[in-house]
Amino acid sequence: MVKTSNNKKTNQKNININCDLGQSFGVYRSELELALLPYVSSVSIACGQHAGDPLIIKNLLRDIPKTVCIGAHVGYPDIQGFGYRDMQLDEKETEAVVVYQVGALSSLAKIYNRKTEFVRPHGALYKRISEDYESCLAFLKAISAYDPWLVVIGPSGENLDRAAEETNIRVCREIQLDKKYDINGNIYFSAGDVVDYDYSVSMLESLVKDSTVPNTQGGKTRLEFNSIHLNMKSRVSIDIAKKAKELIPHPMPVAGTFVADSGWLE
Repeated sequence: MVKTSNNKKTNQKNININCDLGQSFGVYRSELELALLPYVSSVSIACGQHAGDPLIIKNLLRDIPKTVCIGAHVGYPDIQGFGYRDMQLDEKETEAVVVYQVGALSSLAKIYNRKTEFVRPHGALYKRISEDYESCLAFLKAISAYDPWLVVIGPSGENLDRAAEETNIRVCREIQLDKKYDINGNIYFSAGDVVDYDYSVSMLESLVKDSTVPNTQGGKTRLEFNSIHLNMKSRVSIDIAKKAKELIPHPMPVAGTFVADSGWLE
């Protein structure tokens, strides 16, 4: 949702910083992704449908510090396409795919006395949720059916806000530092990913200063957000993560952003 109020700055204490982990499968491993772990307050773990497998998930759960909260990174069942290919699932199919993945992570997490705290969509599913309200609503209904206390990290925008109100699910609106945004604050997916230190840092500084992002028309758009997502697209991602840590030295885990926003925390 685009904010129209003026001069309202983001409370830096209330920002979650997130990255994805487990974006591997079998012998195909991402050697760089763990490098982001020191800079985040939450991690989304691939649950085996677009990437990840039981052993990868188990090892990650063993190694992730207790101070970092964990969530399910849920994608379309598309290992070959890494979850980047669109699928048109009905509501029942969506529920099965989502619950299957969240349940897989939650089951393995019990071994280490960890709890799944949030769900974040991946790839083509993320794009569909951003652009299609009925798909977004089906996604949140699936999560509510499994555990209504789970938080959804997803694209800032009208679809997520409307679906959250209808399902009574808490949502953590995120900004991705490697995306372009249109004048309405929606991700401009046609532009693809921007792997550029200066672009991402400029966006980060703008977010911290006044909750705005540069838009595709050369101006700035003010957005409501609770989370910043770091992508591991190249080694420059580490430099971006370091800058994020400099500007937001104490990022807050997902659930904490809601407590902080309630006014109970100073």
